Amino acid sequence: MHHKRFLLACLFLLSILLTACAPNMQVVDGPRIANSQNDLIHQLDVEKIYATAEELTKEPRVAGTESEKQAATFLTEQLEDYGYEVDVQPFTFERYVMPVKTDLQVAGSDDTFSPAPFQYSVSGTVTGELIGSGYGLKKNYDGIDVQGKIVVVTVNRTYFYELVLEASKAGAAAILVHFPGDDPINTWTLGEHSEDYIPALAISHEDYTKLAKNIGNQATVTIEGARVEQADSQNISVTKQPTAEQDTSSDIVIIGAHYDSVELAPGASDNASGTSVALELARMFKDVVTTKELRILFFGAEEEGLYGSEKYVSAMTQDEIKRSVAMFNLDMVGSADAGELAIQTVDGMDNAVTVSASQAYETLNGNSLSTDFGGRSDHVPFHEAGIDAALFVYAPLEEWYHQPEDTMDKLSKDRLLQVAKIVAISTLELTLPADSKE
Repeated sequence: MHHKRFLLACLFLLSILLTACAPNMQVVDGPRIANSQNDLIHQLDVEKIYATAEELTKEPRVAGTESEKQAATFLTEQLEDYGYEVDVQPFTFERYVMPVKTDLQVAGSDDTFSPAPFQYSVSGTVTGELIGSGYGLKKNYDGIDVQGKIVVVTVNRTYFYELVLEASKAGAAAILVHFPGDDPINTWTLGEHSEDYIPALAISHEDYTKLAKNIGNQATVTIEGARVEQADSQNISVTKQPTAEQDTSSDIVIIGAHYDSVELAPGASDNASGTSVALELARMFKDVVTTKELRILFFGAEEEGLYGSEKYVSAMTQDEIKRSVAMFNLDMVGSADAGELAIQTVDGMDNAVTVSASQAYETLNGNSLSTDFGGRSDHVPFHEAGIDAALFVYAPLEEWYHQPEDTMDKLSKDRLLQVAKIVAISTLELTLPADSKE
């Protein structure tokens, strides 16, 4: 009897000592509490990220095709395995079919040119005089006659579709868009189809140098086979409701990435990388206590003109938009051959996303990360709706952007993990109980 009482007393004292020595150890039934940033990011598995990217890049995932649908099925199954209820949001969009032929010929010249079409370049054969028009802005057409001519303009922080429309308004019959320096002329996009577009081709600086000697001469621009057709796609999304027992809010934090690619491109960087990181963040956060609603979105048909993200935002209620405090857009976040990590916003201004991400970057690397200007990805519709949103991307882009060479061997596990850590820490700061953050 006395021995039993003594044993119970010892066990009681031992439990007190263990509790005192390990104040951060929490045993919970259900969602776990992350006791520090390190606790959270150590749960990230870069091998899972890489394996997901390998699965997605078995073939191109062109929007509106069976391969894109198969990618959506794969993501759905993975998310269901993690315990989520998956929402599929179907939508119809206008799918652009790339031209089968593009050509540029200059009368009296032996030079050869290698122009590239823009996504949404319209078909047509145009012969006319070559004429320069600076940066292609409205003011650059003052005092010059471009009626029926082929204008040559240089890219300088202006959306490509604006360059084409300004040339069209001025009366030009076609436009050649010069990419200065070493900027690649891979398939950039005009955003969406427009009846006001004129035939448009991108030319490298090397081709521009040859072309400059022929300003005033006749040239012929040819684009054949480009067309627009109706197609179907889908967004995949999951929602994690607040799980803290107290101090919960009705705010929403969003992580998003598009999972489609362009024709012929396996799309390892663009955008199996962002998709795979987002999927890993979904796995990691599934059983973590949060005070805010967390949504993780996978957009279809981004490459065709942000159709997926525009569809998602258009279906949000005004209350949901008002409650959304941050949108992290992951697009091309693993290329070993691109530039440095950039956080870009539509207006180039800081917001809740850039502030939290810069702090996370400083925590990881000891220095801050500035905010750059950048659109043309799925953060744009959220920004336009009034939601703080930013794009995570390595820039300048790699040479094989939108090319068949965008393959798995070009991805860096270190870069994939870096973005995953930054977004994980930022989301931790925005969604977890105050007493769980250190």
